[in-house]
Amino acid sequence: MIKIIFTDVDGTLFDSASALSEINLNACLKAQQSNIKVVINTGRYGENAIRVGKMINAHHYDGYIIGNDGAEIWSYSKQEWIYLQQLTTTTTMKLYHWLTKYNKEMILHFNSIDSLYVNHAANSWSTWIESLQIKIIKLTNSHDIKMPISKVMVILEKYWHANEITKFINDFETNFPELTIVQYHTNVFSIGNKNINKGTAVQWLCNYLNINTQDAVTIGDGFNDLSMFEVSGHPIIMENANIGLKPYGKIIAPNNDEHGVAYIINNYIFKKTKNSIF
Repeated sequence: MIKIIFTDVDGTLFDSASALSEINLNACLKAQQSNIKVVINTGRYGENAIRVGKMINAHHYDGYIIGNDGAEIWSYSKQEWIYLQQLTTTTTMKLYHWLTKYNKEMILHFNSIDSLYVNHAANSWSTWIESLQIKIIKLTNSHDIKMPISKVMVILEKYWHANEITKFINDFETNFPELTIVQYHTNVFSIGNKNINKGTAVQWLCNYLNINTQDAVTIGDGFNDLSMFEVSGHPIIMENANIGLKPYGKIIAPNNDEHGVAYIINNYIFKKTKNSIF
């Protein structure tokens, strides 16, 4: 019996214009009205993830959200972070100095709960960052970072060859064995505490709620979603996901511009095959 749904946001719940469709919204409301929790599980920073959760009315159903790729869990009923896995100040400083020395052209995003510390502007990310409604702080040195950091994004506007990427990852893992690096896309990497990811957050929250992870649906489209696919009983991969992720899904949902989340809720979770808008 399915008791909880974890959904990614960008490329999954939101369409290509970063908008929540009425069809997806209504499906999320329907699930929650049937006592199935819908939990936003996103790489977006905490405060923005809270706002996204409110878009699906999770705050009216004593819901939860997961932000910064599993580093943060917010409870709407308690109005507090019930789970935080942030980098230590020492690790943050060491990481900043190592990354800026490794390649000065790297674009670095140090994500806290309510702020984004950025050393360079990424032209290709400007629209997306604007949609986050996040406080952006110019990062000129490590002492500019005033808040605990949950996740660091490394963005390469100039693509690297495969051997350069392999070397970077190997060098990173040698210098930071206590951290994990995940390659989002060819030129985007996410760094966080070891063994902290969307999947560990799914496991933690399910345990907190006394829900078996086999009764959980996870829906996503990115490599940072892989960890939650691996721990849930019902991993659902979006059609617009990278082909390398497709084998991990129990089924493939329609793409994010075709309301794939609503399709899963209406036709997989509720077993609707007739009288459906699809």
